[in-house]
Amino acid sequence: MSNNRLFLFFFLFLVLSCNSYQKPAESHLPENLDEASKMKYTQYLIQGKILYNTNCTHCHQNSGEGFRKLYPALIGSATLMDDMGPAACLIKYGTKASREASNQNIAMPAQTELSNLEIAEILTYIGNSWGNQNGFISVSKVATSLVDCATH
Repeated sequence: MSNNRLFLFFFLFLVLSCNSYQKPAESHLPENLDEASKMKYTQYLIQGKILYNTNCTHCHQNSGEGFRKLYPALIGSATLMDDMGPAACLIKYGTKASREASNQNIAMPAQTELSNLEIAEILTYIGNSWGNQNGFISVSKVATSLVDCATH
């Protein structure tokens, strides 16, 4: 009898915790999406947040504020918001240290192990978190941007 109650408790917990439309609290979700697009967009936000936490927070912080002049802030970054294409190149191929740019004094490591999908998910998360509202970044946009990278 107690095994049945335990099973019921865990089953109920699992059902209540699996809400596929739950978006990260700080992320922008456009209102005009149909249900399929909303699900895909939300999936990119959630997976992007997981990837961001794994690969990016050491430098750019959970808040996206960066760390002083060592690592640039991602909040309201004009460079990112104007065109996310170069950001795909930065993620994939990294940067070299530059003393000329005050916000890039330390090289950004290349993340060559990330797939185009994973980069699109990270960019969708970054582009729609902390007040940024850049919209959905597709895998095809990332693929095109990576082909066009001037640094590689």
